[in-house]
Formats: sequence, C-alpha cells, structure tokens
Amino acid sequence: MRRWLAFFALTATLAGCGRQAPLAPVVDHVDSEDATPFVLASALDPRLPEPLAESDDAGAVDRAEIATAHGRHGDDSPSFVNPAIFWSERCTQYGLARRLPPPLMARAYGLTHVAIYDALIAARHPRRGRPSERAVAAGAASKVLVYLFPGDSAAIMSAAHAEADLGRRHSDAARRGWLLGRAVGELVVIHGRNDRSDTPWDGSMPTGDGIWTGTNPVLPMCGAWKTWITTSGGEFQPEPPYAFGSPEDLDDVETVYQASLNRTPEQIAIVHKWADLPPPTIWCGLLNDRIRRDRLDAFAAARAHAFLNATMMDAFVSCWRTKYQHWTARPFQRIPGLVTVIPTPNFPTYTSGHSTISGAAAEVLAALFPSERAFFRAQADEAALSRFWGGIHFHHDDDAGLAVGLQIGAKAVRVMRGGRFRVPIAAR
Repeated sequence: MRRWLAFFALTATLAGCGRQAPLAPVVDHVDSEDATPFVLASALDPRLPEPLAESDDAGAVDRAEIATAHGRHGDDSPSFVNPAIFWSERCTQYGLARRLPPPLMARAYGLTHVAIYDALIAARHPRRGRPSERAVAAGAASKVLVYLFPGDSAAIMSAAHAEADLGRRHSDAARRGWLLGRAVGELVVIHGRNDRSDTPWDGSMPTGDGIWTGTNPVLPMCGAWKTWITTSGGEFQPEPPYAFGSPEDLDDVETVYQASLNRTPEQIAIVHKWADLPPPTIWCGLLNDRIRRDRLDAFAAARAHAFLNATMMDAFVSCWRTKYQHWTARPFQRIPGLVTVIPTPNFPTYTSGHSTISGAAAEVLAALFPSERAFFRAQADEAALSRFWGGIHFHHDDDAGLAVGLQIGAKAVRVMRGGRFRVPIAAR
C-alpha cells in the first residue's frame, strides 16, 4: 500500500513540475544560548581561547596565516552568501572532484557543518564581544576542509581568507572570529581523526545462495564508524532480508524484472534525478534553496545544516552496518540479463542507502520547514522508488531502508529540540 501511496504522491509532484508555492519562513528556531553543541562542552568550552583574548592565544601558525591574509592583494572579497551555503558548496566541489563514495561525502559535510555550528554557538556567547560570524565560519570550515582535502589546501585557504575579510578590514572582530573558528575546527578535526573511518577490513566475505559476489566492496567497515546522534550504527536496524527462495524473496525478484521491461520516461528521469549526484548533495541543495528563500541568518542556517548532515551521516552508518551484516545479492546477480538504468554500486543491496538517508533527511527538513512536510516525505519516497525503477534495488531494500531512516530522523529531531547545554551530542 505504501508504494501505491508514494506513486500517487510522486505523480502529483511531477504534474506540478516539482515547483513549490511561496511558503512561510521556517518556524522551528532555537536561539544560540539554547542550542546543544556537537563537539563543544559549552559555548565557553575551556579548550577554546578566553573570550576577548582570542588573538592573545593565537599560535605561530595562526599568526602566520593572519599575516599572509593581511598581505593579500587582488580581487578576493567576501562572497556575502550565507556562510553555511558557501562552505556547503565548497565541500561539494572538493568531494565531487575526489569522487567520494556517498558515506564519505556525508562525513565531509557533517564535519564541516558541525564545525561551523559549534563555532557560532561559541561566538554568540555574550562574553565573546560579537566576533565576525563570517570569519568564525571561515576559520572553522577551512580547518576541517584542509584536513579532509589536503590537496586543495591552497584554494581552501584563499577562499577562507577572503570570506574572513582579514586582508581588508584588519578588524579585531575579524581576527578574533577567525581564531575562534580555527580553535573549534581543530576540535572537530580531532573528532574526525577518531571516528573510526580508517578502520581496516580483514577481507572476509560470506558465501552461499543469495549472497553478494562482487570484489573490493565499498567501505565495508562504515557500519562501525562513530555516529553523531544515534548511539551507534546498530541502534536502529531493520528486520532481516527475506530468506533466499522464500515466496517474498521470489516476488521481489520477479517485480524488479517486470519493472525493467516496462519503465516509463518519467521513471527513468527520476532515476537520474537521484543518481546523477550523491544523495547528501541533493538534500543539501534542497536546504540551501530554502536558506536563500527564507533569508535565514548565519546561525539558523548553520544549525539546519549541522543537524541535516549529522543525521545523514548516522543514517549511512546504520545502513552500511545492515549491508555488511547480511551481504545480500543485488538484483543483477539474481536476474540474468537484467537491464539497469544506471550502474549498480559495488556493495550489497540490503538495505538501500538512498532510502535510508532520504527518510532521515526528510524528517529533519520537515521539522525545520513544517509547511513543506508532505513535500519532503514525498521526495524521500521518490528517492527510494528511484532505486527500484533503476533496477539496482529490490522493494524490500527500499521499504526497510526508508523505515529505518524515518526512525533515525525522528531521533535527530528530538535531539535538535532538546534544549540547553547538557552533554555534547558527540559524547552521547
């Protein structure tokens, strides 16, 4: 029944060409003093520079960077794009150029936006004396992005210096903001170095009927990575995949085969809509559109991006734990001669990553923009169905993944609305 409801919702969306009428601005809002940070213990975390003395605590490297920025000439100037959008687009640029697998793309977005959000929480404390928020975001984001993409460090730092506007105003607010952001960024880098994303794989794979038979699977240890909001990748898990050869399993196989013979142009277009970019990039784009439309301030945009991307990261960890627990064969491994719309990714089928992270992302965006709740949930259904229409997933992969994603998203919303500083989210 859910599939048919999703189909009718998608038909309605397509009939309107996916265009949304102007809506009321976001109503879910939390002031910075009521925000829960991810990595910081509080806005006055003792690991950060003392308020109003950020420049005094600067190390030799930071002083050299400021001196370099002061000596810059040319056309570089602040973009005046919302900082969350600016650094989201830089992360997209570098991640796509490196062809990061979707879980690593989500990790990059998550680390970058958590750094910006936590840094702005610190910057908005009354004792900080209002440092430049653009400089804060630039300092935090650049520290993380250079860690993630060291080969692009020159371009990252050039953009960061321009965004911080260190070379033009030479203002105390810009310098202090830059240094505070760099300090927060360093704490997020430390988190990244300890998130288990470099855990080696021992190469062991199961064998048997209905088992995935590829080689060099993508990120088989991702299910053990450290999560942001959920306790681990195992907190939310689906029911097991259908038993090989069971009536439910054989029905799933036959349904994929029949769909491959009867694809419509609209279905093929939807397959490409969700496959031509990594799903985290697509959901970040939906958020960026609304930040622009509603003219969100720097903090509201940073908060939205931090929770969206941390949630998607957790959803990937959960999904990859499922994939490499069961090692379920892909449709093309079960159906000789199956024609797919897009290449099948090189990892097991159960559950669908697109479905899991889209369900999670839709819940966060629906909470942030409640007047668009139905739209976001329809987009999640569409993302899930796109993998079936493409011939690379079974219905059970999509349905189970979407259900888990909705649970992860619901927990993220509860945490997002959780109130004043208690325990940093990353320590939960």
